[in-house]
Parts: sequence; structure tokens; C-alpha cells
Amino acid sequence: MNFTPGGSIMNKLVGSVLSAVALTVMTASISAAASIGYVRSTVGAPWGESTNEQAMDLAFGAGNWDDLRFETASVGTLLTPATTFLFLEGGDSNADELEAFLGANQPALESWVSSGGSLFINSAPNEGDGMSFGFGGVQLNYPGFGNTVHAVNVAHPIFAGPIASVPTDYTGTAFSHAFLSGPALTSIIEDELNRSVLATMSYGAGFVMFGGMTTTNFHSPGTEALNLRANMLAFAAEQGGDLQAAPVPEPATLTLFGLGLAAAARRRRKQ
Repeated sequence: MNFTPGGSIMNKLVGSVLSAVALTVMTASISAAASIGYVRSTVGAPWGESTNEQAMDLAFGAGNWDDLRFETASVGTLLTPATTFLFLEGGDSNADELEAFLGANQPALESWVSSGGSLFINSAPNEGDGMSFGFGGVQLNYPGFGNTVHAVNVAHPIFAGPIASVPTDYTGTAFSHAFLSGPALTSIIEDELNRSVLATMSYGAGFVMFGGMTTTNFHSPGTEALNLRANMLAFAAEQGGDLQAAPVPEPATLTLFGLGLAAAARRRRKQ
């Protein structure tokens, strides 16, 4: 596009509008890419396994979620309306790091969920002595190993899909290292001592899922266990409220606005 020297004001106005359009499109792309996150520690994947990442791919598609770390993630960027779902994993040697992350960011996490965010906190520790998950007194009790688990409600949606229909009973060595307690929890899966190893809670306009489960490579039947984990993630991600940022003008709106400014500038030159 060419502009005449005499139209310098118009050039600047249109250039500003085009820059604004480009920024809007870029921001929308970043927001879309950053809407779902999996967060663990830099110490390494729990038990050196990638089954959580496989479940994230099944639930949301490869490349459609962010792989983040407790030690380096920007909470100010994470806990915004652009982020709709977070999976915080504190299994194995990630437990102390999850506890530190929760301790440093609990009020911000609870505010984000209350505003409509969806959160899954899971930890099967191999260190520490349990931890507070917050949200009105939810506690992860460790040690509390479970090898045989069953559904509390076999009709719960996580056993029906959306990835695949799966069994409601599992075994593992171990399936869980800890169990959950606290008010307002709805237990979904329990161990052989009827202790909850997966539970949920509505919190304000948002939703939280809590777990004490190991990675699915320890669970049997294996393929179904991986599909179950993906079902959990997909279900949890759909339960939040309407986390919307303030409306941003569409590119067409910005263009019309810019053309209006340009017309005004031409009128001023004629006066």
C-alpha cells in the first residue's frame, strides 16, 4: 500500500490501526495457546514417566496445552481469564515443590477458581508428610497407600468418556499414595479402605478436582487407566464458569475506527 507525502497524518493513523489489528490477532493467538496448562517440577517427571503428558494429549490434542514448571511459571500470566484449566501434578519427588507452589500462591489460585477457573491438583508423594490443598480445608493425607480402587458412583461421567468408556474398578502397585479429606468434597474414587483418592468440589463459579493417585503406568488395566485419566482431565476442564476477559475490539471495528480518524484528519486539513 502506497501513501502520498501529503497524507502523512493519514499514513500514521492507518499504520497505527494496522498495528493495533496485528496486536489484537497476535494476542488472541497467544491466549488460545495458553488456555490449558500442565504444571510439574523441574526435578523431573514423576517416576520418569510421560503418562500425564499422554493423557493431556488425549484430552486436549497434542500442541494444545502448555507444559510448565512450578519453579518458573509466571503466576501472573497463568491465573488470568486467558487460562481456563490447570493440572498441577505433585507426584513422586514433585510433592515438596507442589506444596511450596500452593503455599506461595493459594489465595491467587482460590480467587482464580472462584472467578470460574477449573483446577486439578493431584499428588501421590514419595516425600514429605502430606499437605494442605486449601479450598476450605482440603487435606492430602500421606502416607495412605491404596492398591485396589472402586467408583463411588459408577454412573459418573468420567467412566463414560469423552475419550473412551472405561471400567469403574482398578488395581495398582500402588494406585494411590495418599487420600483426601475435608468438607464439601464429593468423592469419586475410593480405595480398599473407602478413603477418597479422587474427589471434586464446586468453588464459587469454578471447579476443583483433587487426587492422590500415582501415574497410570502403575494401574491395571493399563490402557483403560490412561483413558480414565484423560477422561478426568476433559471432564474437569469443562466444569468451570465463564472466565472471560474484557471485550477487545474486533479487527473490523478497529479498521472502521481508524478510517473515521483518517476522515477527520482530512477534514481538518481542508479547514
